[in-house]
Amino acid sequence: MNRFLTSFGAALVGTMSALSPASAQIVENGLSDVVSVSLLTGWRDEHGTHHAALRFSLAPGWKTYWRAPGDGGIPTRMDWSASTNLREAHTLWPIPQVFRQNGLRSVGYRDEFVLPLAFDADGNGPIEIDGHLAFGVCDEVCMPVNLDLHALLDPADQTDVTEISAALQRHPLSADQANVQNINCALHRSDTHTRIDVELDMPPLAGNGEAVVIEVANPHLWVAEPLIHRDGDHLKMRAEVASRTGAPFAVDMQQMRVTVITTQTAVEIIGCP
Repeated sequence: MNRFLTSFGAALVGTMSALSPASAQIVENGLSDVVSVSLLTGWRDEHGTHHAALRFSLAPGWKTYWRAPGDGGIPTRMDWSASTNLREAHTLWPIPQVFRQNGLRSVGYRDEFVLPLAFDADGNGPIEIDGHLAFGVCDEVCMPVNLDLHALLDPADQTDVTEISAALQRHPLSADQANVQNINCALHRSDTHTRIDVELDMPPLAGNGEAVVIEVANPHLWVAEPLIHRDGDHLKMRAEVASRTGAPFAVDMQQMRVTVITTQTAVEIIGCP
């Protein structure tokens, strides 16, 4: 199992600041040979949404994590609440990879990837980003990374369009795009276990290594890696679910998210009858 280095001294702590509206670059403390992060300031569309992105560059062998990192990963957290002229922020996760190491599954990215962000402006002027990013990087050991993010996103920005647009094309398919049909979900309880069963019809996706991640809206619940079985277009999955606190719980099936991932693509299914 990876060794988790959680002391402050092991963490990369930095500030991403924009001296000009056109660029922002991390100022690092000692781990520039492992990871660097830069801001792509993007453009403002006619609806008042500013499309920007973070570019992650990781050293060979190192990886970071998707929004649901798996049992072998570290969650990525973003906080934009101190920003001004910002109504809402959205993270548009590209298709991740599935990793297996020491008997654990993790889900994330390696090498270089671009993470698109959509910032909904609260007015017509610049958005002043004042945020915090916390994520993990892992190889044989895992290290937490904490960055303060400061940048000015001007409505006149028109940069990095090709790079951000390409990353947006790496978003998972919707259920309709993947021809998902006949979704059925059920929650089964016993004296000792609770499990979620999902069945659906969906043609096999391009690529190999079909894997499934089930996410629930309640952050206090843990969902295990699902067992999956495919018979032609019919896909079954079963996952144990438990409360991290030991308290009784319910699962809102309408808020549940099922993501099917292969080596080439993914499909995201939101909500289940």
